[in-house]
Amino acid sequence: MAVNDDETYLLNQQVSFIQHFLPGLDAGGYQLQVRQNILDSAGNAVAGADYSNSYTFAVTADRFAISQPGNVISSVFPSDNASGEFSNVLPHVVFSQKTFPWVRYPTNQLPYSPPEPGTDTDADVPTWLWVMLLDEDDVSACAAEGLSLNLTPATRSVADLFPQAALPSGTTSSLGNNYSYFNGATTILGLEPGETLTDAIQTIDVPLSLFWKIAPSVDDLKQMAHGRVVSLINQPTTTNTPDPGEPTGSFSVVFGNRLPATGKKTVAFLVSLEELQNFLPSTSSGGAPTGNTFNGNLSLRLAVLSNWTFFSTGQPATFVHQLLSLNGRVIDDPNKQPPPAAVNTNLRLLYQGNNAVVRGALDMGYVPLNETLRTAGQTVSWYRGPLTPYQVTQSWLQVPIASPDAATIFDPTTGLLDTSYAAAWTIGRMVALQDTSFSTSYYTWKRDLEMQIQQSVEDQMLEQSLGASLNLAPQSRQMKLVAGAPAPHGSGSLLKRTIMSLNPEI
Repeated sequence: MAVNDDETYLLNQQVSFIQHFLPGLDAGGYQLQVRQNILDSAGNAVAGADYSNSYTFAVTADRFAISQPGNVISSVFPSDNASGEFSNVLPHVVFSQKTFPWVRYPTNQLPYSPPEPGTDTDADVPTWLWVMLLDEDDVSACAAEGLSLNLTPATRSVADLFPQAALPSGTTSSLGNNYSYFNGATTILGLEPGETLTDAIQTIDVPLSLFWKIAPSVDDLKQMAHGRVVSLINQPTTTNTPDPGEPTGSFSVVFGNRLPATGKKTVAFLVSLEELQNFLPSTSSGGAPTGNTFNGNLSLRLAVLSNWTFFSTGQPATFVHQLLSLNGRVIDDPNKQPPPAAVNTNLRLLYQGNNAVVRGALDMGYVPLNETLRTAGQTVSWYRGPLTPYQVTQSWLQVPIASPDAATIFDPTTGLLDTSYAAAWTIGRMVALQDTSFSTSYYTWKRDLEMQIQQSVEDQMLEQSLGASLNLAPQSRQMKLVAGAPAPHGSGSLLKRTIMSLNPEI
């Protein structure tokens, strides 16, 4: 069967790194002014024929919360509640909405000169998003300084981002003397169309003394986001990615700037740094921004757009390592001898009975499972996974296997069926058919095979019915099935020769 992997090899391997995906218009309010002058034949403006109008519109985008995370965030790494060797990786967020990291900016002014319509810019554009990592050591360090840090985001409203003096009568804020995006505001100016003071958000208060140690500078933020165009052919996709029928998909990635601590439960926060340039460190070395007058004992309230937790073991997270750990075979001190090997390292069900056959089956990794037969009958069958605690030296199956029933084995010692290979065959078929390249080639092969069989039967019927009267020489009926070879319906086919014999004028 032909497979078109060779034709799409480069596409299968394609990963293009893009500096940024800038939106056509940044989020915010805009005013469009239109003016028309009417000139006479001499090119002079006609009096009273000067028309103008203005239009106000807004480009909306998530700001302090993501309204539909599934349409914006494709995945995070490490995944939520994951455990592994993450102490040498920078956690990051993958966005299916590729322009999201650049719809806003951390600077007080637009950080680049807008290019001409339809063109891009080579300027480094900082992202307004930051993957902030915190753990219990940060909580302890803040407590030692008499400061408070809570790793659980608080559910608040947009009003809690404003100083109390900026809010209308009857509206309260929990910000107190701390800092936020609207630091020093005296009115609620700054909200965008569609935003209200009662909108629910999640926030975290980070002491400025800690924030200045871990926060990126504006120059850092220019390097902490980029775009990727990746091939989707033969790749698993999720509901948050573009249509799998498309050859490529475009994503953006935002990284953190802090490595997770070993042996600690780390909490990752995707936070907004929109227009917080005055609070960010002046250099990549960290520290308080130059010339600032902020009180380092107060906190900066940040909007949390997403958060998740993971645990860095600081040890290899390979499959072999995990199996050895289950049996106490891993030691921290390489100078010590490992304990004796376990008698049976197989994952298995415990058995308290006296049946030696059942005990042997369970020790080999088998489990008894309820099965519904094709005849609607109910039975119990053996099943095990692909891993065995012994070497399999003899195959009980003959390939090719036409159906899962052909891979079912009868166990005469227990009178039960072994469905392990049948399940593996079914899983393999499902995985293969999910591969667009394989399934398309498989369909083409089956179609051509069916056409060849039909042609062979057709030729046999014509020879038997009309061969003698038309003096047709008998043809060999030994059909050779060739992958990708269509049925010969051209001038050389027996059907064509028969028609020509019946109609000499053709």
